[in-house]
Amino acid sequence: MNRKLWIGIGTIILLFGGWFGYRQFFPSNRTVWSLMPSGSLLVLASDRLQDTVSAQALRTTIALQQLPIFHEARQRLDRFIYAAMDSATAIQFVKGKNIRYSLHTISKTTLDFIFYIPRAEVDQPFIDRLTNPDPRQHRILRHTFSGEKILDLVNRSNESVGSFILTDNFLVGSASGILIENVAKRMHQTFQLPRSEPNFRVDSDHWAGISIRPEVLQSLFGNATSLVRLFLPEELNLQFRPSASRSHLIGYAADAIGERQDVASLFTGQTPRRIQNSDLIPQTTASLFHIGISDANRFGKSLSRLLSSASSDFLRERFEQIEPATEAIYQSLGTEILLCRMESPSGARQHVLVLNAKNIKELSNAYQQAAYLAGAKAPATLKTFLGHKTLRLDVPELPASLFSSLFTGFQRSWITQHGSSLIVANAEEAMQEYLQQIQRKAVWSTDERQADLLKNTLRPANFTAFVRLTRINADQSQTMLTSTWPLAWQNLLNGSEEGSALSNLENIAYQASYGNEKILSTLVLGRTTRRASQAVLNRLLLQKKVEFNVSLIAAPVVTGSLSDGTAQFYAQNSAGQFVLVTPEGDKIVQDTTDGPIRSNALAVDFLDNSNLQYLFMTDRTLYIADPKKKSVHLNTIRLPAGIDPTFLTRPRGSLQRNWVALVAHQDGHVYALDRQRKAFVRIISSTNKKPLILPFQVIASPTGMEIMATQSDGTLNRWNENGTQLPHYPVKIERTKEEEVEVRFSGPALLPPGQQQIQTITEEGQLLTLNQNGLIASRTQLYRPVRRGVFRLFPDQAMTNWLLLRATDTEVAILDQKGQQRFDVRALQSGSNNVRYHRLGAGVELISVKSGGFTTLYDLSGRIIGSRPIPSDFPVSLQFDERTNELYILSGSKQAVQLFSIRLR
Repeated sequence: MNRKLWIGIGTIILLFGGWFGYRQFFPSNRTVWSLMPSGSLLVLASDRLQDTVSAQALRTTIALQQLPIFHEARQRLDRFIYAAMDSATAIQFVKGKNIRYSLHTISKTTLDFIFYIPRAEVDQPFIDRLTNPDPRQHRILRHTFSGEKILDLVNRSNESVGSFILTDNFLVGSASGILIENVAKRMHQTFQLPRSEPNFRVDSDHWAGISIRPEVLQSLFGNATSLVRLFLPEELNLQFRPSASRSHLIGYAADAIGERQDVASLFTGQTPRRIQNSDLIPQTTASLFHIGISDANRFGKSLSRLLSSASSDFLRERFEQIEPATEAIYQSLGTEILLCRMESPSGARQHVLVLNAKNIKELSNAYQQAAYLAGAKAPATLKTFLGHKTLRLDVPELPASLFSSLFTGFQRSWITQHGSSLIVANAEEAMQEYLQQIQRKAVWSTDERQADLLKNTLRPANFTAFVRLTRINADQSQTMLTSTWPLAWQNLLNGSEEGSALSNLENIAYQASYGNEKILSTLVLGRTTRRASQAVLNRLLLQKKVEFNVSLIAAPVVTGSLSDGTAQFYAQNSAGQFVLVTPEGDKIVQDTTDGPIRSNALAVDFLDNSNLQYLFMTDRTLYIADPKKKSVHLNTIRLPAGIDPTFLTRPRGSLQRNWVALVAHQDGHVYALDRQRKAFVRIISSTNKKPLILPFQVIASPTGMEIMATQSDGTLNRWNENGTQLPHYPVKIERTKEEEVEVRFSGPALLPPGQQQIQTITEEGQLLTLNQNGLIASRTQLYRPVRRGVFRLFPDQAMTNWLLLRATDTEVAILDQKGQQRFDVRALQSGSNNVRYHRLGAGVELISVKSGGFTTLYDLSGRIIGSRPIPSDFPVSLQFDERTNELYILSGSKQAVQLFSIRLR
């Protein structure tokens, strides 16, 4: 027995030895997969990635070269092949070749590509020139690693351009010498474990293939969208083709379900569907999640099983609480569940859940019953906005408790009904913004390109995740998924550089349909925004000019959208006339006013008639402008004596349904406008009879509305809406031992959304950070130049973010939140300056500086926006249309109202 065993072992050793010797002298034909080092993060294959595309074509179509990962692979190869020879020879060498590119980790912060170019006998002249470059420009260094000759191409400064290995069938190169040494090591591994190579088709219909490892997918779905990875297959092997619209490229894959069986069972028996309710998707949607179902009862049972065994203790325990109401909810569902995460100029979280219903009344009642089972208190007072009755349900994460953790982000729910759908918002402002967009039809169904994306580009699917890049997301950073990506990926893609490949990509959509054994995946990449030629980019263009016989006395008020031509303008002239300017340019005198408009204009449903009215103040009167198609009716309310007419704001989070606006009194009081009584009522009485520094901040809290305001003597107030101060308030900031003068505030206080510390600043330029109870956490003395400047906390128009402002009579400097100067503007006209900070959504943040009769726009880096200053006797109104990347500016100058536009990148 032992003898037979030893004979068997000897035979095996002999066979392996013979095979080893054979491979040493007669190596097998090399494939790309046998050359590729293990651990590749992804592999690309394409025969057209190095092709050139005209600038004109790139404005109307999406090219493979514009997609971020493909772009970087192309750039790496271009730098190598163009370094040693002329472009014509280089292009001829790569033309029509199916080139592979593999991406590998070099360090924690660095990734790089290896490219594998097939070579034939006809390519020998190119190889000869590459290995014998012009010595006046480049030279070749040679060294051996793991028995393989490696060639290094260096320039005259002895800087490496790239390293490469020549095999019989391939030129293998990389900018990284380490990766090429890994290739050499791989080539001489005696025992290579078999690896399955994706069978990519590369032809006229299939432009490229990409294979991605599962852990890479998970790392690229960052904090905000990490839950989406549960719906992804464990590996994606995508074949890319152009879409019918040519504005997107589509990757198709069919991958094994693997460990995704739990999610797949959720869609058993559910027919994949297209997104139907495009009229309920607001234009400002930054990310969208869609679940399409055909059998609600079956889906509900599967979802119940999934939630009952959820890994989250909170969701599992919550589901046990609300389970008696869930059956009615799931049975009342229609064909789709939509989650819209809207961009917000203010940076606030704006999430809206749309539940299509078979029976909207049953679904609404069942949803409320689930809230009460989860611990919601008695129903709050119903509020009406634009004809919709809204109800607040004060229970956290109810959508996630009913539909999985994908639907987190609802600290409480505001619900209403719209047609056959139940609408659930995570904040009152989110609900109001959503209903405004629905009312004015600023939705995807009215946008030709978004409608085409839904009807033709996106496919029927069980699950769809859609993200628009460069949008403001829930945590106030620019969505850029890149901000949550590992640092190595951010460095590879150069996402922070203007003009990088990420600026060419606007839309990312992942769709999945689940079968018994396979997940059918679709990855859609492209853009819907139209591109501008360099001749139009950043130019100030006059769109409309309406002239008057006499001069204007106040900035024109705009209602509606400047981009779609539906906006009305209200102008006041020196004759005291209130003039309506229609979208067609007609000038219709409507009424007279008792003076120039002093305040901002506030859009509210004052008349409770499902339409928006516009409030603004003169020195003595509040006017309510009720717009019609060809007219506007003015209602008036007399201002109480002592009211400051320069500032109107909304009562965010108020429990009082009839309060629609807040104003300040010169004695430090706060008044609310009651739409039922049609009068101002004092809601806060200040014991410190000093004016509030405007603007004051309104904060929505779980217990109602809070108002935070500073007074110049160093007092910080924080009131509840019932008029009482919060505990520890008011706070009187005392001077330190080193300070010689009393502390005086020179700006408002601000508690940015989602943050826990209050920011304010003193006249002496001391930046104060305070805890929620008003105690000072830190003091920072800002740099004071030789010429005395006035410091001010500089919030944006919506009071959601802040910078710092240092101003003199003829200069302004914009500082970041640490007091470091971003840029300054000098030589301003003394006594006629106005500086404002605008957050317009879609990642657009601007500073407007009005001086004399002109306004100049700057980005936050100090670059001027527009080719010339904007004529303006008053501060301008700005709107940004993210569909066209167009910035619209409404300006009043001398005897005219002018509408300008600037096409941004």
